[in-house]
Amino acid sequence: MCYAVYIGTIEKQETGKFIPSETTLYLENPTEDELKGLRPKFTKPNIYYVGSDTSCSCGFDFDSANINNPDWKDNLKSPARLVDFLKEKSKHEDIEFYCCWEGDWHDDIETRDEIEINDISVDKNYFGLTEKQFIIFKGAGEKTSR
Repeated sequence: MCYAVYIGTIEKQETGKFIPSETTLYLENPTEDELKGLRPKFTKPNIYYVGSDTSCSCGFDFDSANINNPDWKDNLKSPARLVDFLKEKSKHEDIEFYCCWEGDWHDDIETRDEIEINDISVDKNYFGLTEKQFIIFKGAGEKTSR
């Protein structure tokens, strides 16, 4: 089973497709079934599935404690890209983030967190993936209101 990561934004985002050996992060529009389960969780109007270098969201799963482990060195591209993406997007608005297992998008949120994304780095305190967790990523900058 794979992780599924979704973000909610006010601004529309550019969607793309997974390209093997090239993609580190891409966005897709969720299916109608996914949206039925996700819509009640998000306050933002635009919801996107976030895929990684593994073609699913599993490539975002990383623990900063493994930063110097040679077995994990090839697994840093997507987590680093996700942090950069969230930092860039949160300059304009807070970003809503939800993680679950594929197919569990109808399940209730179990934990909620608020994270200042500019304080996060992959090598020190990356947030990783936690099933049924909803995070609001805050960043510095002028925000767009809904």
